[in-house]
Amino acid sequence: MSEALWALLQPSSLMVVAIALALVATWFRWHALAASLLTLVLVGIAVVVVLPVTEWLAGPLEDQVPPAPLPAQVDGILVLGGAVEWRITAERGQLTLNDAGERVAAAAALAQRYPGARLVFTGVFGDAFGQDFRAEGTDRSLWFGPVFAGRDIRYLGAARSTYEDAIVALRETPPRPGETWLLVTSAMHMPRALATFKNQGWTDLVPYPVDFRSTGRATIGLDWDVAGTLADLDQAVREWGALEVYRRVGRIAP
Repeated sequence: MSEALWALLQPSSLMVVAIALALVATWFRWHALAASLLTLVLVGIAVVVVLPVTEWLAGPLEDQVPPAPLPAQVDGILVLGGAVEWRITAERGQLTLNDAGERVAAAAALAQRYPGARLVFTGVFGDAFGQDFRAEGTDRSLWFGPVFAGRDIRYLGAARSTYEDAIVALRETPPRPGETWLLVTSAMHMPRALATFKNQGWTDLVPYPVDFRSTGRATIGLDWDVAGTLADLDQAVREWGALEVYRRVGRIAP
């Protein structure tokens, strides 16, 4: 239900709803209402194209938790879900990543850098990586090599939200005293993710944000990638909303 609500409230969906209402208004000959709704949509698109709205919304989120210096020793790498298109992966028999694919790419790179670290993926089951993270590669493998031979890799597919990521990870792979773990997720998602894990008691996490969507500099200028800009705007609006909801329900500290 929450996923459907977020999908409805994102800016691009609201624009579609406004267009649909304009068509209904035209059917009933409410031409003034239809014109007002379409004008509202066009103004919204113009604002997104000309003004750095995504930078204004995404930048402050991504700057909240800057990348920390990587430690010399890492005992575990925790990669949050949301990067795998699991339906396509299952049908095609090859790992397929979405716009947040940097999470998995970073996990592979960090696993090479820290060969003794445990590797934990939340929100995805192991069959999505059936050809990957193994000693010997196949014609469908993306990541493989000796560093993955006998590697301690866990897939916590039961987690379906950031809150469940923290609950399931702490239950299934609790850190041992004195261990250092990296938390890998999108930069926009990192403030909520890190705060959620800390609120559940996992305090010794080193943030490793990836998948940045803003440059950190807001400049006015035409951006004709309307679909891509709207997608980033949707994600930023959703993340700000989720952050506020998590604060209100007590999943993160106020």
